[in-house]
Amino acid sequence: MSTESHKARLPAALLIVAAVRVLGAQAPSRTLFKDLPPTDPRREAVQAVLASPLDSLRARFPGREWTEGGYRGAWDRARGYFPANVFYVEPGTYFMTHGFGPDGRLFMEIHDSAYLSLSVANRRTFTDGSVVGEYGRMLGAAGGGEAAAFREKAGRLEPFFRDEASKERLREALGRALYGRLLEGLREEYAHMLAGGFVHEGMHAGMDGEELVARIQAEFKAGGLAVQWDELRAFMAEAAFHGAYHLWAADGIAGGWGDIRARLGELERLRKKPRLVRPADKERFVRATAGMGAHTALIRLRMRELWQSAQRLRGLVVNFEKDYLKPEPPAEVEAQIKKLADDIAGFAGAVGETIQRTELALRRLEEVLGQWDDWAAGLRPFPPPVTDSRDILEKAGIAAWTSPPSAEIDGLKKRAEAEIVREGAVSEGGRRAPTSSRRPDSGPTSWAG
Repeated sequence: MSTESHKARLPAALLIVAAVRVLGAQAPSRTLFKDLPPTDPRREAVQAVLASPLDSLRARFPGREWTEGGYRGAWDRARGYFPANVFYVEPGTYFMTHGFGPDGRLFMEIHDSAYLSLSVANRRTFTDGSVVGEYGRMLGAAGGGEAAAFREKAGRLEPFFRDEASKERLREALGRALYGRLLEGLREEYAHMLAGGFVHEGMHAGMDGEELVARIQAEFKAGGLAVQWDELRAFMAEAAFHGAYHLWAADGIAGGWGDIRARLGELERLRKKPRLVRPADKERFVRATAGMGAHTALIRLRMRELWQSAQRLRGLVVNFEKDYLKPEPPAEVEAQIKKLADDIAGFAGAVGETIQRTELALRRLEEVLGQWDDWAAGLRPFPPPVTDSRDILEKAGIAAWTSPPSAEIDGLKKRAEAEIVREGAVSEGGRRAPTSSRRPDSGPTSWAG
């Protein structure tokens, strides 16, 4: 199946990607985040991402890569910029960018984007104290688009969010830990996109002085460099972040299926009962089915994030080739980038195929659970056969997640780092060696990251 035909079959919520805002007559406004009120929802959303526990971020990288690969340093630098040296720009034209002020110091910009807007909306909606009221507001709103998106995210759990009493029953059925994980996951959706951008921009400041960043960019614009090495490093760092996130999220999906398997086993222990009469049996049934509903919602959440990351990886390579690679770069770098582009295209297609297979397994699970619901309500004489549950789990097991091309990404990042060191040495010596067989034509380039 082609990637194009697969995309047409994906649920609408999985196809949300960053929207590029088109500038009209309105000139963009730039406001330092420190000048926004502390309770401004955009400032709160960004601050929440930057306040993410370092342990959870480090856990997504193998071994000591979080520290030795420079990701910890980039994250700390991004946090240090906020809020005094980070601008909010609207209407947005990019995602995040950096530039140099009149004093020659680096600054960051966070543009108004779909990712930021959706992060703000999720933080407003998915808290214990707000979720019922927000869903009620959506149900009463014209058009019904928000309510439909909420129902798609909540799945079988949607009825529990119609009133406070039902929500409390859900909390009791799931237990505080799983209930908290569910709301936290939905509240933080899209945060990983912002986090990847912070890693990207934080890498620019980690080059032994802002003067070196500025000089490399100026040399590239003037045609003295065929590759803008600081951007190659930053682009590959963001790509590595999304690759690491992919592995973490895929592991979370596997864990969710493991819990679903266990809860299907709990239902099987009720099979011999002609009816659910005892309160303890009814409670066991609700705990098992609600738990599967929560894990189904979390699996779909991770799949949306995996799709977003896969599309971001494709965009990173395309945008780098377009904006930061001139004709006749070093041959091995050009070959590596072309191979990476091909590998990421194949990877994104494989992610889409696995999403489709997993979604089909989840829909079949929901059908089977609906039959269990009918049996529990006395609407059918027997539960669905155990072979149905086994078939679902077999289908889920077949839906394996392809690993991202991490080695190619890391190779390009390290090549960029080596060239940055070389450029620093050239700067100190006051001379430059060419990086390609001829001087490429100069042309305009954006400093957007």
